[in-house]
Amino acid sequence: MFDNVTKSVRVVSAAAVEKANSGHPGMPLGMADVGVAIYKTALKVSNKNPDWINRDRFVLSAGHGSMLLYSLQHFNGFDISMDDIKNFRQLGSVTAGHPEKDFQLGIDTTTGPLGQGFANGVGLAVAERYLSSVLGEDIIDHYIYGIVSDGDLMEGISTEAAELAGLWKLGKIIYFFDDNNISIDGNVTKVSITNQKEKFLSMGWHVLEIDGHQESEIINAINQAQKVTNKPSLIIAKSTIGKYSPNKANSSGVHGSPLGKEEFELFLENIGYSGDPFVHSSEIYDYFNKERERDNKQYEEWKANLDKKLSNDDNFKIMWNKFNNIDFQSLSLEWSDDLASRVIGGKILNEMGKSNKFIIGGSADLAASTKQIVSNEVFGSENYGGNSLEFGIREHAMGGIVNGIALHSNLVPYGSTFLVFSDYMRPSIRLASLMETNSVFIFTHDSIFLGEDGPTHQPVEHLMALRLIPGLDVVRPANNNEILHAYRFAFENKNKPSAIVLSRQDMKYLEKNIKYDEFIRGAYEYSPGKDITIFASGSELEIAVEVSNLLVDLSIQVISVPMLNKLNDETLDLLNPNSEIFTIELGRSIGWDSYIKNIKKSFSIDSFGKSAPIVDLINEFDFAVENIAKEIKNLIN
Repeated sequence: MFDNVTKSVRVVSAAAVEKANSGHPGMPLGMADVGVAIYKTALKVSNKNPDWINRDRFVLSAGHGSMLLYSLQHFNGFDISMDDIKNFRQLGSVTAGHPEKDFQLGIDTTTGPLGQGFANGVGLAVAERYLSSVLGEDIIDHYIYGIVSDGDLMEGISTEAAELAGLWKLGKIIYFFDDNNISIDGNVTKVSITNQKEKFLSMGWHVLEIDGHQESEIINAINQAQKVTNKPSLIIAKSTIGKYSPNKANSSGVHGSPLGKEEFELFLENIGYSGDPFVHSSEIYDYFNKERERDNKQYEEWKANLDKKLSNDDNFKIMWNKFNNIDFQSLSLEWSDDLASRVIGGKILNEMGKSNKFIIGGSADLAASTKQIVSNEVFGSENYGGNSLEFGIREHAMGGIVNGIALHSNLVPYGSTFLVFSDYMRPSIRLASLMETNSVFIFTHDSIFLGEDGPTHQPVEHLMALRLIPGLDVVRPANNNEILHAYRFAFENKNKPSAIVLSRQDMKYLEKNIKYDEFIRGAYEYSPGKDITIFASGSELEIAVEVSNLLVDLSIQVISVPMLNKLNDETLDLLNPNSEIFTIELGRSIGWDSYIKNIKKSFSIDSFGKSAPIVDLINEFDFAVENIAKEIKNLIN
C-alpha cells in the first residue's frame, strides 16, 4: 500500500504543477517516499486540532517542493481540498507557490528562501525544550521533522543554525536531507565539494545515510534518530529528483518547470497511473486514518491532563495564564539620568524577565554592548529552562531562530545586535513580517554617533530600510517614558514583528512623559508652537527641543516621532503641524516625505559616516544645535 500512496502523492503533485503551468515537480517526485513515511510512522499531528501546541512540527525547508506538503496534508484530512490543489499557485488560493504559514492547514512556517526553514526548525526545537522544562513534559514533548535540500545546506544560515543545534544538543530535531545532487543550474558537485556527513558530524549531529526511496530504510532511520536524544539528527536520503519522469529525472530540467504535456503523460504511464490525476481511491485516504485517529485521541488525552493540572495545581495555572496572556500594562521603571537608551532598555527588559518567564532571547555575541539580557539563566543542554540565548556571531541564524520560537506558540522571542548588522538578518526580518510573528528585534548603536568605530559600524540607511518592510513596526524612542512604551508595545504585539532601535551614546533625560495611547499613534506633540514644526525621532528629539529653546523669537511646535511608519493622515490632522516643517534624524532623509508633506528641510545624514569622537562628528556633519537653529531661521526668512 505504501507504493500506491507514494504514487498518488507524486501524481497529484505533478498534476498540480502541470495545471498551473508553473512550479517545482522534481522535489515532490523525489521525496514522496520520505514524506509518506514521516506522516505514516512518525508525525504526531491532529487534523481536528491542527494548532495543537504539543503537535510535532513539520518544516519543509525546501519550500519550492510545496506540492509535496499540500498533497500530504490533503490525504491526511487537513483542510486542503482537491479544488485547492487544482488552484495551485493561483490568486487567493491557500496552495501558494511556496508554503505560507497557516496553522489551521497544518503549515507550520513560511519557507522558500532557502535555509530559513532550517533555522526556524532550530527555533521550534528551542521553544520545545524550554517549554518542556518550564511547563512539564506532560504538556510539551514533541519532535521537529523537516526536509532540507542541497540549496538549504549551501546557505550560510543553515550552518549557523546547525552549529547552535549541535551545541544545544537539540535531540528533537530530525531532518531529512534530500541528497539528489541537482540544483537549478545543474549538478551540485559543480559548486560544492562539501562532505555533508562529515560537516554535520563535526557540529555535533547524529548522521545516518539511507536510500530515500526504500520504505524500510526510511522508517528504520526515523526510529534510530528518535533514540538519540542528545543530538539533532540528519538523515541523508539519497534520492532521484523527478523520479518516474522518463526523460527529465535526475536533471535540472525537472527542478523548477512543469514536466510538459508529453512528458507528463509518459510519467503517468511510467508510474502506472491511469485516469484523472486529481481523483484517487478511498484506500489512499484511509491509509493515514489510523494514525490521525490516534493523534486526535492523543490530543483529547493531553487536553484532559491539561484541564486536570489547571484545576489541581494553582502554580501551574498562574504560569499557564501568563503564558497565554502576555501583558505588560503595569511595566514601570524610574529613572531621570542622561543615559543611552540601550542601557535603559536593558534595565526594562530585565524587569520584564523578572515578572514573566515567557520572554526568551539574546544577542549575537554583543550582549555586553547592546545590554539586552533578559536574565542570567542561560539556555543550553545543561539548563533547558534558561531563557537567555547566546547566539554567537550568527545574526542571520539568530533571526531565523527567533522566528521559529515565535512560530511555536506564545513565547515572545527577541534577538539583539547593532543596527548596522540588521543587514545580515534582513531576510529573516522580512519573513517575520510576512508570517506576522511576534518576533522582536532590538538594534542598538543606531547612528553615526556611535563614534570611533567608524563608517563600517555607523548605520545611515538602515532606519529607512527597515521601515520599508511592510508590516514591521520600527520604534525609535527618546529618553523619557517612550522607552517603556517601546518595550511594552513590542513585547505585547502578538501579530506583528517589531524593531526597537536604541542609541549607543547617552541621551538627555526629557521631563515630559506621554500616555501609551498617544505613543502608539506613532507621533505626539512634545511641545506646542504656532510658527514652525520640527519632527524628530529618538536621540534627535533632544536636538529639536534645544533648537526650540535657542529660537526664542519663534513659536516652535516639536513633535516626537517614535514610530514614523505608523504616522498617518488622521494622526497628522490631530497634530495639526504648521506650514513651515522641518525634520531631524541621524539617517537618510529619503522616506520622511512619504509620511509628511511639504517638508522645507530634513536635517539628516545622506553619506557614510567617519571614525571620530562624537563632538567632532557633530561639527563634521553639521549637526550642532546652533547651526541647525541658524539654518532654520534663514530658511523661514
